[in-house]
Amino acid sequence: GIQPAEAAGRELVYGIRPEHIRATGQGLSGTVTLMEATGSEIFATVDCGGEVISCLFRERLALKQGEAVRIEIDRASAHLFDARTGQRI
Repeated sequence: GIQPAEAAGRELVYGIRPEHIRATGQGLSGTVTLMEATGSEIFATVDCGGEVISCLFRERLALKQGEAVRIEIDRASAHLFDARTGQRI
């Protein structure tokens, strides 16, 4: 893999799994664009200023499509990838 020091000047992709995003009332503000309750989980897409983020909420939430929401990303679970090669950094 690429070491962080080798990534200087490269275009990177910030990767996060949908289950590592929580609706906490803090963090990024966005609008729920799609919502699907699947029993114990809620799959949602949230438009944060034109960047659509897929979220998988495991807590019970009273979300509605078109509603404003604030989401927080678990930064400890995020990964960086080289945009050109796809290699993890």
